[in-house]
Amino acid sequence: MEQNYNQEEKSQTSSSFVLPPHNNLMIWSVLITLFCCLVGGIVAIVYSANSNSAYRNALISTDPALKQSLYNESEAENKKAKTWIFVSIGVALVGWIVYAIFFATVGMAAFSQFM
Repeated sequence: MEQNYNQEEKSQTSSSFVLPPHNNLMIWSVLITLFCCLVGGIVAIVYSANSNSAYRNALISTDPALKQSLYNESEAENKKAKTWIFVSIGVALVGWIVYAIFFATVGMAAFSQFM
């Protein structure tokens, strides 16, 4: 009887999947949308929302295989959101550099006409 109990306990602990903490990127996605790049930020918000939804579903799931699958889906969506955050930052930086160069050259041209 005791041996049967130990085998049952081992099978429960080996098949259960404990969820690691989730890295929520929703705040970064919203900030990127407001301050950097609207389109890329909105895409990042969508991926962040999908990631959060999959993680919440993994938290309430009782099936260990489904829980692990949902967690993996959550991490994949989170990775896509992070990619779009970095793409949006890059686009914003390039845009600000082009903006500064353009208005510096237009300003120089306008200034040279007055001299």
